[in-house]
Amino acid sequence: MPRFHFDIHEGSRLIADEDGQNLANLGVARKEAMLTGASIAREAFLVGSTDHVVVDVREDEHATCLKISITLEVEELADG
Repeated sequence: MPRFHFDIHEGSRLIADEDGQNLANLGVARKEAMLTGASIAREAFLVGSTDHVVVDVREDEHATCLKISITLEVEELADG
């Protein structure tokens, strides 16, 4: 079973995943990356620590094979 690592970029901060997780395939890793990214982004966006979260997925010690990017964009509109 392949081992996937999920490196988190929260704004300019990097949280490297040294341990990883054994998952069946890249499709399962994609779902895990989306769930992880959404959870981290939700918290970061609410506290205002960043407006951009990226999850880089690596299989074993190889280069990044998947990247999930979540960006918050807020546009304040003038009253009509």
